[in-house]
Amino acid sequence: MPAGGFEDISARSDSPGGPGTEGAPAACEQLAQHIAQQELPALGLSLQAVLKATQDDSASGQQIATVVLRDPALTSKVLRAANAAYLGYGGHGKIVTVSRAVVVMGVHAIYELCVTALTLDALGRAPRYAYRLHSALARALHAAVQARDLALQRKLPRDAAERRFVEALLAPIGELAFWYDGKEAAQALDAALDAGKSPERAEQEVLGFPLRELSTSLLRSWGLEALAEHSHETALAIELAQAAQGGWSEPACRQAVQDIGRLLRQDEAHTLARLQQNSGDAAALAVAMGARDVARRLPTPQVQATGGEEAGAAEAAGYPVPDLRLQLRMLTEMNKVAKTRKELPILLETCLEGLYRAAGLERAVFCLVNVARTHLAARLAVGPHGEALSAHFDWALVPALDALLQPGVMLWLKRPQAPDSPLLQASGAEECLVGSVSVDQKCIGLLYADSAPTQRPLDAQAFEAFRGFVEQTEMVARALR
Repeated sequence: MPAGGFEDISARSDSPGGPGTEGAPAACEQLAQHIAQQELPALGLSLQAVLKATQDDSASGQQIATVVLRDPALTSKVLRAANAAYLGYGGHGKIVTVSRAVVVMGVHAIYELCVTALTLDALGRAPRYAYRLHSALARALHAAVQARDLALQRKLPRDAAERRFVEALLAPIGELAFWYDGKEAAQALDAALDAGKSPERAEQEVLGFPLRELSTSLLRSWGLEALAEHSHETALAIELAQAAQGGWSEPACRQAVQDIGRLLRQDEAHTLARLQQNSGDAAALAVAMGARDVARRLPTPQVQATGGEEAGAAEAAGYPVPDLRLQLRMLTEMNKVAKTRKELPILLETCLEGLYRAAGLERAVFCLVNVARTHLAARLAVGPHGEALSAHFDWALVPALDALLQPGVMLWLKRPQAPDSPLLQASGAEECLVGSVSVDQKCIGLLYADSAPTQRPLDAQAFEAFRGFVEQTEMVARALR
């Protein structure tokens, strides 16, 4: 991840995040110092090490693997999660080294797993106040998954989405550490909450400060104060996770859903369906990390009579819908389908199958450029209408197409912005995803995908899935004999 991935926002005055610690009461600072130095010093050091390994401009996947391997418990959790059903590797034993996990899953995914594993492992065991602690952990994990998805839907870079995940996960770190510490103040606050007082009132009366201030002080004590400032996506995700604890139909939760829908310019039903799917993913991640008590406290998605019309239309028409677990399983299978470059067509066929069956894209075509680079034509296709579409993909290599046949091209084309695109003209689609396929830095063709048959709009999740399959295809191709 580039150094700018975790941009320095400590000086931003327009950030909707929590306040600084300058005005925090002395008791708050003292408690933060006690927790940071005596109760949880190892957690702070581990978070610092993982963050440093991913922030450094020159950092490689091997550097974060080295950080993980220093901690046997972290190594075990990362590998267990990487091989869990949630991530598509369950029962196959395909990842047995951290280095391979980094290569297959990417630094971003490993970083998120590391921060999640460290937090759950350090704070997941507090028998006396387990209910309070597990509820807070569930809320944090829920907010983290929602924040990351909001960032991706807004087409922010992957490292920015990663930052939102970590911001949200660590936002209640003070509350988590407080219940973990479990001293006399915890008993008093627990009694006040049991008496029906709101958390804000109970915290102020018992402690003299809100626990969110303890979070800021604790992060500063660990040298992670930049994470105490929250982006807009993080703030919305935290609000949603808090409101959803009372149920998806509660007025506060519906208001949060509407706020997110307005931000994304989506209708409420579609937004709710996506948010509930994210909640399910958060629960699956908790299970993968061995935190079943946390998973049980996440809000259970409710089936709505309305909503999900677009996905429903796709299912009704016989098209697959996006399936994260299947995506990751098929990405892994791509490593095993070909052994030499003579079998490259099999690898490309597997990629197209993944775009169709796992990413839920309704038509996908691979177009090959000839050796003389004068002609581009379809060679492989999937989907009920894929073969018919491929008949229209046959061009002399005009400049507009030649510009796409460069290493690293990855585009989401839309007709209003690209009305003269030969691809959109030939396919009749309003939008499509296009990626060049290169071997040894030489472009051999293009991958194309759309969801035109049901006119289901493409989204950030579809683009990320498309990118993943194209990049995995190139990575496997480079390794072939």
